[in-house]
Amino acid sequence: MTIRPGPGSLAGLSAAAVAGALALAPASARGQSGSVAAQGAAATVSTVSAMQQVATAALTDTGGMADSEVASVAVPNTLTAGGLASITTGQVDVALASATTTAEAADVSVLGGVITAQSVLAVATSYANGTAATSESSGSTLVGLVVNGTSYGDVAPAPNTQIALPGVGMLVLNEQIPAGDGVHTTGLTVNMIHVYLTDPALGTPAGDIVVGTAKTAATL
Repeated sequence: MTIRPGPGSLAGLSAAAVAGALALAPASARGQSGSVAAQGAAATVSTVSAMQQVATAALTDTGGMADSEVASVAVPNTLTAGGLASITTGQVDVALASATTTAEAADVSVLGGVITAQSVLAVATSYANGTAATSESSGSTLVGLVVNGTSYGDVAPAPNTQIALPGVGMLVLNEQIPAGDGVHTTGLTVNMIHVYLTDPALGTPAGDIVVGTAKTAATL
């Protein structure tokens, strides 16, 4: 795996605004009676024996903001991408707990070109105000998406869109995993590109490739 560190600023991060199946280490910020959590990863490659994450960010226990940027990543025959970045923010006061995570990558190629995209942006936001709690993925997009030679253009796929990859496994676009009771607690994990790899001989799970993971939670 080859990774080149990026510059100090998140110049490529979209202003519009990173695992369910790939759990990111929890990070929380607490204040008053509420709390928030936010984590992001621009890319994750996992097998039955190891996991590698690129451009990861998570809130500290005091909240605020965390970010990470990597210029490029190359995992032979698995994943190449550039402009990888993630940013998380969160705040808590007596009236509102909120958190937002974005994760992005550019010039993405998965499995030697089986899946390509000019850019990937995952966004997750969670809010709680003591009487209602909600999460959303507004701003999550795929630009120039091509899967198995079929062009999907610029798209915000319906949540949990599945595309079979014969001999490889299953692709889930805009994978969304909600949490919380919708009253005092809420959470959302967004994985914009998630490939579930399957061993072609045994038919058993062989790993995951995820591009653009954004996760948030809020409690009040």
